[in-house]
Amino acid sequence: MALFEKSRLVFASRKDIKNVLVADGAPTEGKSRHNKDLLPTPPQDRTWKWTHYFAYYLTSTFSPSGYNLGASLISMGLLWWHCMIAAVIGSGILTVGVILNSRGAAKYYIGFPVYVRAAAGIRGASLYILVRALVATIYFSTQTYYGGRLLSVLMRAIFGNGYYNIPNHLPTSAGITSRDLLSFFIFWIIQFPVMFIHPKVLRHLFVVKAIYTTIALFGVLGWAISANGGTIGDFSFDTDKPRLSGTALIWPTISAINSVMGALAPLLVNQPDIARYSKSFTATTWSQGLGILSSKTLVMFLSTATTSAATGVLGKSYWNVWDLYDAILTRYWSHGARAGIVFSSFGMILATIITNAGSNSLPVGADITGIFPKWLTIVRGQCLCAILAPLLVPWKIIANATSFLTFLGSYTVFLMPICASMIVDYWIIRKGNFHIPSLYVLHPEKPYTYYKGWNIRMLLAWVSGIAFTVHGIAGSLNPGSVNVASTNMYKLGFVLSFLMGGFVYYLLSLLWPPKILPSIDHHSSVSTFEALAANEGFFEDETLTNITGELPAAGSETEHATSSAMSHD
Repeated sequence: MALFEKSRLVFASRKDIKNVLVADGAPTEGKSRHNKDLLPTPPQDRTWKWTHYFAYYLTSTFSPSGYNLGASLISMGLLWWHCMIAAVIGSGILTVGVILNSRGAAKYYIGFPVYVRAAAGIRGASLYILVRALVATIYFSTQTYYGGRLLSVLMRAIFGNGYYNIPNHLPTSAGITSRDLLSFFIFWIIQFPVMFIHPKVLRHLFVVKAIYTTIALFGVLGWAISANGGTIGDFSFDTDKPRLSGTALIWPTISAINSVMGALAPLLVNQPDIARYSKSFTATTWSQGLGILSSKTLVMFLSTATTSAATGVLGKSYWNVWDLYDAILTRYWSHGARAGIVFSSFGMILATIITNAGSNSLPVGADITGIFPKWLTIVRGQCLCAILAPLLVPWKIIANATSFLTFLGSYTVFLMPICASMIVDYWIIRKGNFHIPSLYVLHPEKPYTYYKGWNIRMLLAWVSGIAFTVHGIAGSLNPGSVNVASTNMYKLGFVLSFLMGGFVYYLLSLLWPPKILPSIDHHSSVSTFEALAANEGFFEDETLTNITGELPAAGSETEHATSSAMSHD
């Protein structure tokens, strides 16, 4: 329906207003839980190539929070090369998880809110969708705060110190100045239009981000080395934390690995939200692994090396990228320095906006669509995420390094059992076979209905994974409040919660086998791994009408996609 026609209907009647608000493709009758964004991705929208997935993960850490992670790890008493080791090990583990959790979505072209229904149940999926959406909204909020800080630097470099010296009328207890609060909302307004971009076309922004931000970060490193007499420095930082050595390094290093993995844990869970747009299955394999490994190690090196060289020039270690840029402007107030900071700060602002779009607002938009399919689309959900962001007061969340690392670790404990159950369900329990029409209907004869729409196996697995490690949060926030064993288990939160959640789900599925297909007549269709993937999850006598109840136009791409077998890599 044309935009003009929709606008006209708004003023017609209450019924017409309701019809305008209903999401495209949502059913007006029946119990099917779908809309256009929840249906399998049609062929014309499967446009992401390996370059886009590589750029997506390469730049996943090219943001202020990724840059600042090195500072948080150094503040624990680690040396720079300890941080590099943590980045390599953490990236390797993440790579395995990302590839395992993307295969099903790349084969069946469904996003996280539909994908998770297979393991969680039609109704149970809503719980895990809310958990994931909450994490993404918090991260969106903190990234927006970072973007505001960078915008303050950009405004100073362009317009001089007038903006920088705006009087502060807020009390210290507010945790933010008037200038930074203004910058926060200006940045929020600037990035809001990006919320209207659908993920199927968002891929181009990641390529732009990969090129521009990489040049900007290396440019600042090059300046720092040049200003420091052509040397990176000795990686000595002015921190109050004594340098650790010997056995004292073991648990801080493990905690660092957990933090590295925790930073990308949300992307690991909702990997199907981007894998569903793959042009070919192979596009989601090695390219993502290479992107993750390159991203973590590169940004960890750039942040520590730049800070080391800049420390020799400025006499102080600046880990927050906006503090570093501010210090450069204060020390070198010249046209050249201001131009360089404009280029660099704009690159980080661009990176922050695109990171928010691809890693935070997209998961919220894609996921909560699964809870309210009649009213919400991906774009509407993305806008809702942006609206909620200021209400979370992000400057309070990231007040210090300890709370930031605790934040990274705590939500990992809640997300990893979800991811583990999804992987075990797809690879082991169902042997790669999803019956797509059953993922949209709550009916006793359907395999994903379980008990009144809830898979109790996954619920118990999720609770077990959390309970196994969550008791250590108190020890991280208040050292000494719990025993050493609890604290150390929490430092392994990513791995332990994942393993416990996956093990419990597997064990319960063995003792209490779930239904795989809706009809015994079709059980011969899943005699091999991913047998149903040949028809993208449909039996030979099924089409998209088994989900929508509406017959697509003859010869349409959608009809072709769901009524005949398609080639797969």
